Amino acid sequence: MAKKRSTKKAVKEKCCNMKGYHGCKVFLIKIASMAFLLFLMTVWPGLRMALLSVHWGVYLGIVIVLIIIHVSTRCCCCKKK
Repeated sequence: MAKKRSTKKAVKEKCCNMKGYHGCKVFLIKIASMAFLLFLMTVWPGLRMALLSVHWGVYLGIVIVLIIIHVSTRCCCCKKK
């Protein structure tokens, strides 16, 4: 009796870095978001003064926390197997 060959193909999961499948779209969304924020800062003086009056360490802390959350929960390269 002959063995049946399976037709299932191994699906290789791509890493979620900037060179991955959706990396280009994510990068464009980030650029568009930053450009929109800069636009709002130029046309709305109250927002500009509010954002520029915050200490730079607050922004640095927010970025570090977001990077840690992203790497620990979403990055397929960093998950334990």
